[in-house]
Amino acid sequence: MSLFIQSLNHQIIDGDNHRHLLDNVNLSVAPGECVALMGDSGSGKTTLLNLIAGLEPIQQGKVAVADISLTQASDKQLSQLRKKHIGIIFQQFNLLTSLSVQDNIEFSAKLAGRYDAQHGLALAEQLGINHLLHKYPATLSGGEMQRVAIARALNSKPKLLLADEPTGNLDENNSNQVVQQLVRLAKSNNTALLMVTHSADVAASMDKVYRLDAAVSLVTG
Repeated sequence: MSLFIQSLNHQIIDGDNHRHLLDNVNLSVAPGECVALMGDSGSGKTTLLNLIAGLEPIQQGKVAVADISLTQASDKQLSQLRKKHIGIIFQQFNLLTSLSVQDNIEFSAKLAGRYDAQHGLALAEQLGINHLLHKYPATLSGGEMQRVAIARALNSKPKLLLADEPTGNLDENNSNQVVQQLVRLAKSNNTALLMVTHSADVAASMDKVYRLDAAVSLVTG
């Protein structure tokens, strides 16, 4: 299992009170499976992604990525997990502006020690950005930047891909194209995909849809 979550609970400090943001969350994503995560604002979607990525400590419950438990992992182990097994696609793209498209795509793979020039070029071709390799992010459209971000995240051959509203800044046409390409590539690379989205159309492209409820934060399929 690429992602396994059991009985996850998480509290946040809200003024003078402690609020249960995530309450008894259970979720699993298999290799090659594409899952949408929906929910109202404040229901804990982004916090859940941060916990899965090892960016926030696990307070209670179990989270495992690629059969590696995050619960007792050290900061060094979590850093290695992110480098080698987790790909992240941000809503704001987060491309390195001083690097070319090709260098951006190669960045995560080199960091993970899995640099494969042919694999990166193949991803660029499949995403229709191979003609942009020598350009820089500032010259790209929103849809082009998102495709570069997808190629960068997949180039390291992660076990799990986390996407936080990856089409939030795209128009409907670009959004549909990007999601279709992302799902196809995740499946062909046997990468588990967990995508936070507010779009019912995007969610419909996934294998499963889960929803976080702001009141009790129970994940249901």
